[in-house]
Amino acid sequence: MTAPTYQYADLPDACVVATRALLTARENITDTVAARAMMCIHGGAGFGKTLAVNTCLRALEPGEDIHKITFRARPTARAVRYELFTALGLPGEPPRHPSEFDRLLKTALAERPRTFLVDEAQWLSGEAFEYFRYLWDEPATQLAIIFVGGEGCHTVLHREPMLSSRIFI
Repeated sequence: MTAPTYQYADLPDACVVATRALLTARENITDTVAARAMMCIHGGAGFGKTLAVNTCLRALEPGEDIHKITFRARPTARAVRYELFTALGLPGEPPRHPSEFDRLLKTALAERPRTFLVDEAQWLSGEAFEYFRYLWDEPATQLAIIFVGGEGCHTVLHREPMLSSRIFI
């Protein structure tokens, strides 16, 4: 998350305007990260969700360990494991068995506080959302997760009662 530009606006002297929506997003993201909780920002295409979240998370760096993951297709829990393995920069080859993989990820996620930005979350299936919940529920992990998604993201979250009940904002 150290890219020098904001989203697609690579213009000299361009800056992000602090609208009411951006200020609300900043407050919600700050509270979510401080609480090590999960939140969901959702809305239509082009509303500025990703721009707002990236802008707000940049304000938390370098003190916050932030990892961005973007999904483009309906990932399985296995695909989520591999994305997390890559995002965390874990050494070696990914484990072959799910239980070994889960143990490795839980151990890595317990080392220090981390924030995950899961962009394009509307592509996540219930199984993928549930896997994030599974990791977040582990008492030793210190995760804040921000799901950013288009239309349908909130609907999928709401259909998963165990996950929905854990969404902070």
